Amino acid sequence: MSAGGAAVSSPGRKPGDRAMEIYQSPEGATHIGRRKPALARISVALFEGLESVMIVFPGRTPGATNMLPSSMAHCALFVQMTILNLKQNSTSKADLYDQLAAQLASLLAGERDLIANAANFASLIFHALPDLNWAGFYFLKDGELVLGPFQGRPACVRIAIGQGVCGTAAARRVTTVVPNVHEFPGHIACDSASNSEIVVPLLTDESLIGVLDLDSPIIGRFDDEDALGLNRLVSVLVESTELADDQLAP
Repeated sequence: MSAGGAAVSSPGRKPGDRAMEIYQSPEGATHIGRRKPALARISVALFEGLESVMIVFPGRTPGATNMLPSSMAHCALFVQMTILNLKQNSTSKADLYDQLAAQLASLLAGERDLIANAANFASLIFHALPDLNWAGFYFLKDGELVLGPFQGRPACVRIAIGQGVCGTAAARRVTTVVPNVHEFPGHIACDSASNSEIVVPLLTDESLIGVLDLDSPIIGRFDDEDALGLNRLVSVLVESTELADDQLAP
């Protein structure tokens, strides 16, 4: 289906096959149908033997096609709808984290690889949580924290255990909230725009896997609600992931 609704040729598809549009309305409800104004529209051609899906994002040139393999396209569809729902339907911070936990569990379902899941985790929260300038992971390797998947500007690659906010949280194995990083002794300034930070250790059976690190340009951005909510999200990640023995530290 083209952006305007006309059929396009594709292997396995013939005229008359079913097509639909899934989109988010300004009122926040998800609709399936045609010819309704949409805040953001994602058009998905559904037909027997689906091999590709066309996704139309807001602002794209009318008539332009963006064909993706069906597995990739459905993932992109899910993530786009997730972010729209989270931004429009959340009325409180607690509500936002409730929705994020449910959406994250669905996003990671069926995948057990740590790097793949951490990458999608970082992208989801970076785009869903307000006032972030960096979100990502450091994983414990050979006695130090090594940069993992992240969203934001390039970051410090290696951090010693006990140094900076990340190293301190890893050493103490407790969630660490820093309202003003410039007042934290030994703070490692990877991005000069960062003014506050929260670091959540990734633990399984008391073994340290690494840390989740979020930075914000806003002083005092993170609080106890963020600590509780992010620990819940980290639990979803750990429970959804298969960990090798060399990824765990006693």
